Amino acid sequence: MVVNIDDIETVAVVGAGQMGRGIGAVAALAGYETTITDIDESQLEEAAERIEWSYEKRVEKDGATEAETNAALDRLTFTTEFDDAVGDADFVTEAAVEQQAVKQDIFADLEAATPEEAILATNTSGLNITELAETTDDPERVIGTHWFNPPMLMELVEVIMTEHTPDGVADTAESLVESFGKTPIRCKVDVPSFIVNRLMRPYGEEPAWMVYRGEHSLTEIDSAMKYEEGFPMGPFELADFTGGIQLRVEGEQDHLVDDRPMSYDTEVCPLLHQLYEKGRYGRKADAGYYEYDERDEPRIPVDAGQGFDTLLVWAPVVNEAAKMVENDVASVDDIDTGARLGGNWPMGPLEKADEVGADVVVRKLTEVASRHEDTNKLAETLPCDLLVQKAKTGETFY
Repeated sequence: MVVNIDDIETVAVVGAGQMGRGIGAVAALAGYETTITDIDESQLEEAAERIEWSYEKRVEKDGATEAETNAALDRLTFTTEFDDAVGDADFVTEAAVEQQAVKQDIFADLEAATPEEAILATNTSGLNITELAETTDDPERVIGTHWFNPPMLMELVEVIMTEHTPDGVADTAESLVESFGKTPIRCKVDVPSFIVNRLMRPYGEEPAWMVYRGEHSLTEIDSAMKYEEGFPMGPFELADFTGGIQLRVEGEQDHLVDDRPMSYDTEVCPLLHQLYEKGRYGRKADAGYYEYDERDEPRIPVDAGQGFDTLLVWAPVVNEAAKMVENDVASVDDIDTGARLGGNWPMGPLEKADEVGADVVVRKLTEVASRHEDTNKLAETLPCDLLVQKAKTGETFY
């Protein structure tokens, strides 16, 4: 098995959609012989055109030279022949549709077609990587690499281990990510949603409950988090932009039956179900939390959030981050790096905890939890043991 970055010369990407072509473009630009494969010839043609366009933009804006991008294009191969694409690859990234069954079929094919020493990676934002690994006879060579969209521009890549992943494979994957010019963070346990998306869940979920209970308005919360705290988008604007309503509702049952560590046992806020049933999926549907019509941006007054206690949003996110540290899912630094680079947050949640004090966060979480009638949701919101311990001792995360 490849456990040395110096042994990686060829990269293959399975799937020529937006993520796959972006990953392939990054790999080729970094100097690797790269093959992108897809069953759809037209998808491959579009991928080649989009990569060439992205390289041209790189020359115009980021200082890359035409010689560098031309050399990268020469290193790229596009083919519908799956076995040819992966047969000599040292590192393969699957970037197919986000469906567990589809990815499992691909991994069964990858095991048969790739050299036995090749590392097999999956680009998923939260699916069960352990199950993917166990579709093969050698699960030790399977790892998760969650890229953020668009791969050419986003700096962060989450490297996710399963219980089968040797440290050497994870180290090699991180070194490869670094050779791409990206920043890896390590998720040491295959938990639902990994690191960044686990932080995003309470960032969107707790505000939805506040609105559902009539405690605060959409614009009040979004304005405060965007203009006072410095987030690129408030939780509701972000959900509309990413299609979060649809993703959360349609993924609810899968999350509830997920048996991985730190799986969720709480249902989605009823407000999301109400919007979903009306077809209000977000910006792409012209309505989500906000109405869009011909506007691309919701109207969020700058001063609408004055007086809103932003710790009501921050505290549950801090708690989720602390739970990951407590369960050895990720390091303090990797969690905060993920928030800053993956979410463009103004600071990481554990930096925030140190800024305001763990004791303040614990009291706020207790207040927030007391508003939930459902026992599971109340328990999920209460401060974790690590946070309570730091509050008692006055210790910080840094």
